[in-house]
Amino acid sequence: VLLEVKLHDPVMASAPPRPGVWLCRRPSRCVAAVPGAETGKHRFMVGTCDLQNQNEIHLVEFAEDTAEITCKQTIPTDDEVWLISPSPADSRVVLTSGLCHSGGKNSASLRVFRLESGEVTQQPLTVTDEEHPLSTAVKTAVWDPHQEGGILIADSEAVHTFHGASASGGRLVHHSTLHVGQRCMGACLDPHHRHQLSTVDDGHLKTWDLRSSRLAFRKDGAHLFGAKDVDYNPNVPYQVLTTGEDACLRFWDLRQLSSCLRSLSGGHHHWVVRSRYNVHHDQLVLSCGTDSILCLWRITSVASAPLGAKAGQDAQKSPDGLIRKYEEHEDSCYSCCWSASDAWAFASVSYDGKLVVNRVPGEEKYRILM
Repeated sequence: VLLEVKLHDPVMASAPPRPGVWLCRRPSRCVAAVPGAETGKHRFMVGTCDLQNQNEIHLVEFAEDTAEITCKQTIPTDDEVWLISPSPADSRVVLTSGLCHSGGKNSASLRVFRLESGEVTQQPLTVTDEEHPLSTAVKTAVWDPHQEGGILIADSEAVHTFHGASASGGRLVHHSTLHVGQRCMGACLDPHHRHQLSTVDDGHLKTWDLRSSRLAFRKDGAHLFGAKDVDYNPNVPYQVLTTGEDACLRFWDLRQLSSCLRSLSGGHHHWVVRSRYNVHHDQLVLSCGTDSILCLWRITSVASAPLGAKAGQDAQKSPDGLIRKYEEHEDSCYSCCWSASDAWAFASVSYDGKLVVNRVPGEEKYRILM
């Protein structure tokens, strides 16, 4: 009886929130959340990757009450921007990676931007180790949350760690290189163990110990055809999710890789290129793919237990599966992220430069909070 009352509650039965839309008017592959917005507002950065014209980074703000997106700042850059990563130590400092076109040649580009009081400075980062050059196909470029000035770069063949990155740019000091495979698609640092990271290449999931540069865990055939992305559960040690060319999301315990903990399908019908846990409520997961679809999933069965809840209680009340499919995009959707301001807003961007900001449906938010 109580469940029936909740389902007919006017709060839960209300229409879904209206999405916010922003058009970059240039091709785009990346969006990242930026901390520091006021209550009820969410900030994101979107980078463009136009081969013919000068590229830009758009700092935009989404207002919940009006569902409008306004551009706070447009930052010109000569390079294609494929990846954006705000610093966890200082949100005013942003790392970008992409392609630089110079002298008829293409090369990997790393830059650091500093945004302060309306002023923007940008400085290139250069790699000092000529024995381990970066390929043009950089798949991951993120700050190391465990070490100030440390960054992780994954290209198509190897993962490189560096230190010495700062807002003033300069030379990066090479720390280590892991030759992970012939078709590395991405890497993610373990938030629970500072010397561990996971990678996906071909169909393999691999976890590495940075102290010895050796494999700690390995799962072959994690996905049919190929794996595309990996992300750590921020609240459960040793748990990762992977996505693949088989249109599936799979959840793994790195200590028991004989079979996956859970597999989700039915939301996508083509490659799933990106997926991210919600930092505050790890039963919520986003995914996006080349089918132009963004999906919001519930994965209660392998999530950390909410405060005061008994193990398994939430799984019976809220079974795993697709919460909602979002189809505002018309082109391949290459990137998605959760807001840095609260747990309930998220953004996605498609190759045609369309940024869409959505919110978790009211009934799902109500179910989690109650």
